[in-house]
Amino acid sequence: MVALVLCGAGAGAVEAYIESVPMSAEPAEPQASTLYYRDGRTILARVGTTDHSDVPLAAVPPAVRSAILAAEDRDFYDHSGVSIRGVLRALVADVGGSRQGASTITQQYARNAFLTQDVSVERKAKEFALAIRLERRYTKDEILERYLNSIYYGRGAYGIAAAANAYFGITTDRLTAAQGAVLASVIKDPYGFDPANDAAAARTRWTWIVKSEREQGWLTEEPNYPPVNSGAVQTLGPNGLVIDRVERELAAHGVTSQSLHTLGLSITTTLDPAAHGAAVNQVAAHLASQPKDLRAALVAVDPETGGVRAYYGGDQGRGFFDDASAAHPAASTFKPIVLAAALRKGIGYLSRWDGSSPRLFAGRLGVPLQNRGDQQCPNCTLEKSMVDSLNTPFYAVTEEIGADTVRSMAYDLGVAKTYGGVPTLVDAKGDPAPGKTRSDIAIGRYPVTPGDLASVYATFAAGGVRHDRYFVETASTPDGRRLWTARPTAKRVLDSKVAADVSTVLGAVVRGGDVLPGRPAAGKSGAQQWGNTKDNQDAWMAGYTPELATAVWLGKARPGPIRDSAGAAIKGETMPTRLWRDFTRDALDGTPMTDLPKPAHVGRIDVGDAGRSKAAGKPKDQDAKPGPGVPVVHTVGKGKRLGLTFDDGPSPYTAQVLDLLAEQHVKATFCMVGEEVQKYPELVRRVIAEGHQLCNHSWKHDDLGQVTAAAARDDINRTDAAIAVAAPGSTVPFFRAPYGSWGKSAQVGTDLGHTPLGWVVDPDDWLLPGADVIADRIEKQLTPRAIVLIHDGGGEREQTVAALTKLIPKLKRDGWTFDLPERTVQSHPLPQASTPVAPPAPVSVSPSTPPSSPPPSAAGPSTPPSVVETRGP
Repeated sequence: MVALVLCGAGAGAVEAYIESVPMSAEPAEPQASTLYYRDGRTILARVGTTDHSDVPLAAVPPAVRSAILAAEDRDFYDHSGVSIRGVLRALVADVGGSRQGASTITQQYARNAFLTQDVSVERKAKEFALAIRLERRYTKDEILERYLNSIYYGRGAYGIAAAANAYFGITTDRLTAAQGAVLASVIKDPYGFDPANDAAAARTRWTWIVKSEREQGWLTEEPNYPPVNSGAVQTLGPNGLVIDRVERELAAHGVTSQSLHTLGLSITTTLDPAAHGAAVNQVAAHLASQPKDLRAALVAVDPETGGVRAYYGGDQGRGFFDDASAAHPAASTFKPIVLAAALRKGIGYLSRWDGSSPRLFAGRLGVPLQNRGDQQCPNCTLEKSMVDSLNTPFYAVTEEIGADTVRSMAYDLGVAKTYGGVPTLVDAKGDPAPGKTRSDIAIGRYPVTPGDLASVYATFAAGGVRHDRYFVETASTPDGRRLWTARPTAKRVLDSKVAADVSTVLGAVVRGGDVLPGRPAAGKSGAQQWGNTKDNQDAWMAGYTPELATAVWLGKARPGPIRDSAGAAIKGETMPTRLWRDFTRDALDGTPMTDLPKPAHVGRIDVGDAGRSKAAGKPKDQDAKPGPGVPVVHTVGKGKRLGLTFDDGPSPYTAQVLDLLAEQHVKATFCMVGEEVQKYPELVRRVIAEGHQLCNHSWKHDDLGQVTAAAARDDINRTDAAIAVAAPGSTVPFFRAPYGSWGKSAQVGTDLGHTPLGWVVDPDDWLLPGADVIADRIEKQLTPRAIVLIHDGGGEREQTVAALTKLIPKLKRDGWTFDLPERTVQSHPLPQASTPVAPPAPVSVSPSTPPSSPPPSAAGPSTPPSVVETRGP
């Protein structure tokens, strides 16, 4: 009896509360929100729905309704408006500090149409009550119709009619099931699940919804993902991308996109009107009259808080590509991170390192590293190495302290550990060491965003204290209730003395470049080379004063050579540095100046490798013989010798190459592709007969670095068999290991009796225009005993032959002689092939020049002499 009375009393109380919650006849009309600069008064932008018209539920195809129900509320037609389990789950989450949305469509409509977006037990209770009252007042179809017409779908589209137009350019009655699933996807996160913003996330969400529909029996066929309009909406100009950043940040803190676009919120951002205005104006001024495809990004951060003071990612507006949040190879702007890691390990910035160029490092497996312009500084402090932007000293430091140490420092300073869910600062699939970090991190091989680089330099400016970057200070409702207030983070990640020494070195860089912005400053420029050319694809400048840290990037939408209006290659110290200087000067105009900290001289100065890698005037590894499975990159003989290796053949041009080598009395190595061997067996025999050496390339220009050992073995054996058919009894001393990604194939080649063959010089003549450019590139890379890679096949090679025709005589006049590569493995004649690998196709040898002599049938000698160049009378 007591229990029944109490239950009845409780039910009565609940009913009384439900009836007491006011509900207007119609929901409030959407209101635009206002974004302010950090002063809270100056308007940055207005954000609100611009497209809204209601449609009856009958105008929405059933398949579209099913998609939305599958995404948001599968039991909509079966419940009474609320989900007790969902409400309890949301209350528990809110008490714990996280966020949970309403679980039914009726609750969502009640919240969006009649309530504020604040997170409280009171608001949850009102939402519960209003959902029940809505179910009593309206039919299910009426509630669904109101919901569809009041939900924000992104792109400024309020209601399903506006969404159908924004995403597909059609009316609702023409929407397909697949299109309906796209619209259902964006309800949960109108920005994050918009295909124009994150195609992968949008597709994943769409697939889940379609699967849910099929499980419910609402969809019988498997639809294809539909084409979606580009997504360019409202707010053109640089501020459009700022709004995108603000929207994402607010959504992460529980202030939904619908709230931003419909509730008339007041948002105070971190942007400074003077700094942001300077960014927009200076980017426009520096890009004026430049090539139209040149793009720029600029992010400026307050070192004391992490607040973004200026942001420029492009001028097209919302929904377009944001260059300030896109990752690009950081190049030499990453070297200060290496310096910070070295200082933390006790290596002083006045320690001396070998800045010779080129240098060979164990981690590069025979591929030499050069300084820009081949600068030489055999005994160089890290400070001078930074000022001159030398590569070899910082690579040596990274090999000393470990690439993982440098990566950890980058994460500490402000580089995100993932971009789009993919780990940063590690090799990607197809790189030499997927998932791992190589010492190439020292020279900025791995991409970072301009925003993250600005945060890194802001940490230096703050004396080693990192503040996470943010855009929003406060978000308030029209009646003054705060939905969000920023709580800036502060974490010491670097000793202040280490940060002071970094500032000392980077201060010397800026002073040396004569680019001070009228006050004490520090910074570093950098440029990422475009392929093997003299052009760059990315150009950077990152720098700071104690008041402001800024990263500037210039490049293209798709990586390619960047040149200014005069046709000159853009470098970090040119346009990006001038843009940084002029922006910093204008952004801080009128603010007091602060000196950089004085040097603390952390670490020892007797720990560098200057002199350690030299012996009798030669690098110590110059004469070292590589171990088994390590590619050779030197000739047999010592001194001023070169080894020519012809790649990707045989080809229609091989006969011309052989004619030239015979005329110049030069012996070389020819790396044979299995497929091509079958086409030109007579050329294989001629190569052997004329005293040249064979090299197993692979079956079809394969990159064997990422395959299993078994697959590499099969590939090498298959190519050997083709060579044995073309030239019975021939010997193949070498295996052409894949460039930069040796993997297990080099060891497999060794096991099969082939010395793995690398190279030091590669003109990359597939991309270079003209014979003179190829010849010049080869000459600039030459070092004693170098293996020179020359492309024989794989395309038109007239310019290769023309380059060698000029170059070989010139090199001989300059005192160079020609030799074969050294060997680390005893090679043996190939076994006689019992059956051909495949019948060779009858293909003409050359489009213009026939072989200079009939192809012999006998194989050449299996063991070459030490020196193979012969001289005429």
